[in-house]
Amino acid sequence: MTIVARMPTKVEQSTRTRTRIISAAQMVFTRDGYAKASLADIVKKAKVTTGAIYHHFGGKKDLFTAVAEHLEQVILNEVTSTTPHGTTGWDALEWGALKTLEISIRPEIQRIVFREAPTVVGLTEWRAIEAKYAFGLMMQTLGSLPRKSTNETTPEVTAQILLGAVTEAAHAVALSDKPDQALTEAKATLTVMIRALENR
Repeated sequence: MTIVARMPTKVEQSTRTRTRIISAAQMVFTRDGYAKASLADIVKKAKVTTGAIYHHFGGKKDLFTAVAEHLEQVILNEVTSTTPHGTTGWDALEWGALKTLEISIRPEIQRIVFREAPTVVGLTEWRAIEAKYAFGLMMQTLGSLPRKSTNETTPEVTAQILLGAVTEAAHAVALSDKPDQALTEAKATLTVMIRALENR
């Protein structure tokens, strides 16, 4: 019996090409930064034509935005897939923040998501993208918690402060000569912050 391999559809081929371009672009943007990254390098690494990049993304900025959003999805997927079953409320918030910190130390997350995306994409547009991923998950979790008084900050403000703390902590760990020790200290500090918010 002869088995004939199924040829990929145009949609499947397009998806594979897009994925390959994003993967190559992520490596180039991480290595060179947005300003110095060249489409020629991305084309070479992805083994596609320049036309393919413009067809799928429109240009360098749109490609960078797609890479940054892909990394936001990576963060969200890892946080949600590793959260222990049944974890809710403040425990879920603490787990998510600490896990995000661990992930955020990676060079591609550091450079693309935290350092360059707000400037390259534009702060307003980037905030809208963040709201769909880890930042949005923080807001959703905070919004589900009972408010102790009408004077409390909104979930959006609290989530932004927490995300800022995670970002700065991750940056400090990445620059440390003793990253393991720095990560332990950063996680301890973040835990104190979250538990203080819980008990205010």
